[in-house]
Amino acid sequence: MTALLPILDSHFPFDPMLLPAVRQAPAEAARLLGAPELPGEISLPVWCYLTLAGEALGLVDTGSGALFGEADGRLEARLLREGVSPDQIRRVWLTHLHGDHCGGLVRRDGEPVFPNARIAVPAREVEFWLDRAHEDTAADIARDARAALRPYGGRLDHVSPGDIVDGAEAIAAPGHTPGHLAWRLPAQNALAAGDILHVPALQLAHLDWSSDWDWDAALATQSRKALIDAARTEGQSLLTGHGGVFSPACLSHIPRSERA
Repeated sequence: MTALLPILDSHFPFDPMLLPAVRQAPAEAARLLGAPELPGEISLPVWCYLTLAGEALGLVDTGSGALFGEADGRLEARLLREGVSPDQIRRVWLTHLHGDHCGGLVRRDGEPVFPNARIAVPAREVEFWLDRAHEDTAADIARDARAALRPYGGRLDHVSPGDIVDGAEAIAAPGHTPGHLAWRLPAQNALAAGDILHVPALQLAHLDWSSDWDWDAALATQSRKALIDAARTEGQSLLTGHGGVFSPACLSHIPRSERA
């Protein structure tokens, strides 16, 4: 296989009005989306990344699996199409515990999709979603995260920023969720940044445009700017959960004033 292979897990509908700035400037958002008027919804892809963990195979995030319905969770089938059996995956690096990133760890019957893998999970995510009581608005996230992690038992590695796990370095990227991590992949010359953005056409033009889905909009903006700047400065590809891969050349077109 190539050193890095993006794999499309699924799509889901997204209302652009979930960005507060879009509610304030719908005409600007429509222009950036190349539409005569703001669409009621756009389709967001869910990306996972197959790569090497030392001499073995690893994945950054796992898509939604069975959590979001029959039409979702195509990661396993698409791995098989690439000639990769799930039991060959030895490492999974999670960016955060939203269901469209961790749901692909588990089958509908509760069995693990990756029976030989160890799972690197952000310790702060576990603390926030699983180890604390939450209001009803977060209950579904906690439920899905528990279901995804449960079959891995003693194969969960709780990690913090600065930890290095099978060659990947955990980078703090809070904001979208409290414990959101990015993963620096030196062997692949890439920075896997998870959900630092949702709609690239809008948020790469205006890096301060965050989403209602962000736990802390100011922190999310700070992380977005820092990771884009880091990838560009270090000449790395930026891997995102919903925007795909952005090359350093692509990132170089973002004005410096937007990243300051």
